Amino acid sequence: MPDEALTALLNRSLAGDAVAADRAWAAVYDEIRSIAGVALSREGTTELPSYDIHPTVLVNEIFLRIGRSPPLAWDSRRHFFGAVHQACDQVLIDHARARNTHKRGNGRAPVPLTFVAHDLSKNDTARNALEFGLPVALERLAHDYPRAAEAARMRYMEGSSSASIAAIMSVSESTVEKDMAFARAWLKRELDRDL
Repeated sequence: MPDEALTALLNRSLAGDAVAADRAWAAVYDEIRSIAGVALSREGTTELPSYDIHPTVLVNEIFLRIGRSPPLAWDSRRHFFGAVHQACDQVLIDHARARNTHKRGNGRAPVPLTFVAHDLSKNDTARNALEFGLPVALERLAHDYPRAAEAARMRYMEGSSSASIAAIMSVSESTVEKDMAFARAWLKRELDRDL
């Protein structure tokens, strides 16, 4: 379909012409589906787990996005497909955020890997610490031993190495290791007591 004819059809559909809307949908669907397929392959989502998106779903989401805030008029085919690309990108960004939220515990507190690994020695203690408050225990530790608490927070909550912690705190690595040994014992005692 020539550019001017498509633009006129799109503008008539904006004005509420249902027949024009059906014809515009038929005229652009295959191209939008192709755009969606390329975008999804670029994102690496060809294998579709239950929470992933399919090209047909992406096309429908694109149309919904464009329909929620359409322009007063389409200037050209380029204008329309520019909006399609922009809507496609936004849907994929929102989808990636939702997928990443799902991957990262769906809002639950993260499990610090070094903490779980064996820094506090017992798996039950590590599991229970998350339920009963490593952050609260760190706050109590910070009240009396702020440097040890800061080192422990960087290790357990951010996964920082001893060298990185030493550089940030402007102390030696051996000081960080001593602070970590103290914090580890203190937190283990606190968390065991709270259980």
